[in-house]
Amino acid sequence: MPPRREPRPAPALELKTTRLAGIQVILNSVEHAVLAAHINTLFAATPDFFGGDAAVFECGRLPADAAAPDWAWLAQALKSRGLNPFAVQNASDELAAAAARAGLLVLNAAAPAAAAAAAEPDVAPIETPAASAAVPTRIIDKPLRSGQRVYAAGGDIVVLAAVNPGAEVIADGSIHVYAPLKGRALAGARGDASARIFTTHLEAELISIAGVYRTFDTALDATVAKKPAQIRLADASQIVIEPL
Repeated sequence: MPPRREPRPAPALELKTTRLAGIQVILNSVEHAVLAAHINTLFAATPDFFGGDAAVFECGRLPADAAAPDWAWLAQALKSRGLNPFAVQNASDELAAAAARAGLLVLNAAAPAAAAAAAEPDVAPIETPAASAAVPTRIIDKPLRSGQRVYAAGGDIVVLAAVNPGAEVIADGSIHVYAPLKGRALAGARGDASARIFTTHLEAELISIAGVYRTFDTALDATVAKKPAQIRLADASQIVIEPL
């Protein structure tokens, strides 16, 4: 009989890749006064809403020559309101360098090869169709309780039971709730402005599409309150709520 091998102890540290869901903070301005005023307004109604959620600064809408904001101040301003910014993405070299000095990670940096290709106007790019893998719709058939969060990476999510207050549904695509929606619903989590939210009973605490948020500290219109409704973006910046 061969000698018995003792199980190897687990290492003290392991590294694995992961895909994190978080809040996307889309920057449309780098002006300190403008950002400060908007942060105060945005969080006034829900000062304790975010419970330490991770966040990423999205810089893709800023002009290419935009000066770097005060990243350290901006990150701290959001941390004091329950968000934890840890990175920037789609940032210019200047913005990325300043963010790195402030201790933020830099995601989706432009590849040197892409910059080199842009500098060679005589070379015509060859267009090839991008390979795409179908992402199955995530289906949830049990009620979501306060504190629970579900995320559909790369696609839609269908919920067949109640989303109770304090629960959160996140999808890179659209969200369908065929039951009371009383918690939070965040569609288009990675910036898809065409994503929508559908529910048979709208009573949400917060909704978001492509980073545009709306809370319900004021009562919903009677045509949609506790009724079937859809939520979409108009002009990529205005939340529209309509009866179904």
